[in-house]
Amino acid sequence: MVILRKVKSKNKEYWVLVHSVREGKKVIQRTKYLGKNLPPKARLEHLKKEFLKEIKGDRYKYFSFEDIEKIEKKKEEYRKETNKLSKLERKKKMEEFIVRYTYDSSKLSGLDITLRQTYLILEKGIVPKGFKNLIVAKELENHEKCIIAITKYKGKFDIHFIKKMHNILFAGVDDPTAGKLRYEIRRNVKIAGTVYTPPKWQDAKKELGSFFKWYKSENRRFHTLELAALIHLKIASIQPFVDGNSRLARLLMNWVLWKREYPLVDIPIEDLEEYYDVLDGYQIEKKERPFVNYIKGKYLKA
Repeated sequence: MVILRKVKSKNKEYWVLVHSVREGKKVIQRTKYLGKNLPPKARLEHLKKEFLKEIKGDRYKYFSFEDIEKIEKKKEEYRKETNKLSKLERKKKMEEFIVRYTYDSSKLSGLDITLRQTYLILEKGIVPKGFKNLIVAKELENHEKCIIAITKYKGKFDIHFIKKMHNILFAGVDDPTAGKLRYEIRRNVKIAGTVYTPPKWQDAKKELGSFFKWYKSENRRFHTLELAALIHLKIASIQPFVDGNSRLARLLMNWVLWKREYPLVDIPIEDLEEYYDVLDGYQIEKKERPFVNYIKGKYLKA
């Protein structure tokens, strides 16, 4: 039986759902955080049912109950740590993340930059000595704008959103292709270092349509982290644009996490080989689980 309980921590009160589970000779209490305010009755009943499914281990496609416990614990720790920070400290922490995330994501996409160069361009607003590629500098600045954009976007996850994000990424970098889908400009693409061939431009519209239908009908089946990983995986495989698809996929993954108040995930350049191996697992063998588990690992280590 699921019990509703109000608890107090550090002079703050909040609501939780509690369910006792017998494990061997021990009885362990499982809890689910609801927030400071009690949800409406109908919503509360829905949350109770979902909580029971989570405990039984059949709520999500890829994550076990133990996985969910670790993921939600990480989220709660992140929330508590963030709440301790002042507004200025939170801003600085986000800026530090943006520099590292922009560096890693850009390196994964093949840009020739260093972490120091990324820092100087984004934080100091200066082009480092000897750095002659102003287009790359613009790509870094655009990527920073995209991260800020995903933290502010409140609309639907649809084709207009991904076109908007891509346009931000490539404005002033490659204006003829910025925000334009491959089937709109009739272009095929190849991915270096893999035998996988993305859909031809003639098929890209259908693939993208199927992706958004999948999202609309299936997104509630998945845990937030599962959903974020799968959106990344599918967008990176469809390759809806001529360039920037992997950067876009990583941004969209983090938009899902940000929207639902989970910590953001960075994929470090040091993980290049492993990252592309698990991408290949889906693109070549249609295996989703290795990639989802990889993202779970990055999330828990962040």
